[in-house]
Amino acid sequence: MAILFGLFQAIMPLIGYYAGASYAEQMKSIDHWLAFGLLGVIGGKMIFEGLKTPDTECKNPPNPFKWTSLLSLAFATSIDALATGIVFIPYPHIIWRAIAIIGSISFLFTFLGMYLGIHFGKRFHVKVEVLGGLILIGIGIKILIEHLTN
Repeated sequence: MAILFGLFQAIMPLIGYYAGASYAEQMKSIDHWLAFGLLGVIGGKMIFEGLKTPDTECKNPPNPFKWTSLLSLAFATSIDALATGIVFIPYPHIIWRAIAIIGSISFLFTFLGMYLGIHFGKRFHVKVEVLGGLILIGIGIKILIEHLTN
């Protein structure tokens, strides 16, 4: 999970950088809505799954770490980073350093977040899926508010 999130957070600004100014305005006009929608849907699904009574007779319990779930979540949380790449167009000499920092920090915080979530979820028996879903919806709302108020 940490590798995927770090990778997507690093790749999206790079794509934005190379896409250039010709697509920047078009992407800026929809990136926040796209991120909000995806995070809302994924967060809502996580809340629904977390509140659902587990089927004790189920032979194949749902896996929250499926590749499709992780890829869609990594993509959804990094869409706004696509527009960030436009910022680096006047500074081509620092794009690779910025990408390395963004990816490394995203990897580190995802890794720490997963560790803390697992540790506290087991210790306090918290419905981690519900908390994670609320956090994702909160991130989506934050992205939307930031872009709509600027």
